[in-house]
Amino acid sequence: MAMETLDLLPVGRGLIEGWRMETTCPGCGASAVYYLAYDATCCLHCNQWLTLHCPDPECDHCQCRPERPLAA
Repeated sequence: MAMETLDLLPVGRGLIEGWRMETTCPGCGASAVYYLAYDATCCLHCNQWLTLHCPDPECDHCQCRPERPLAA
């Protein structure tokens, strides 16, 4: 998986900081997106996280991550 350049990606009326990845969503085939604020990969088309929460119960990223990426 190669990292892409950090960018502001348009989402609805807002922007998120992250990048499109070479991997795709297993559900719809759209490009996966790395969402920098939550240190997680998601599909913006399906509005689903593609990575699970990490095993650290004290992880700041996981504790504040909303149920759906577009809810952020």
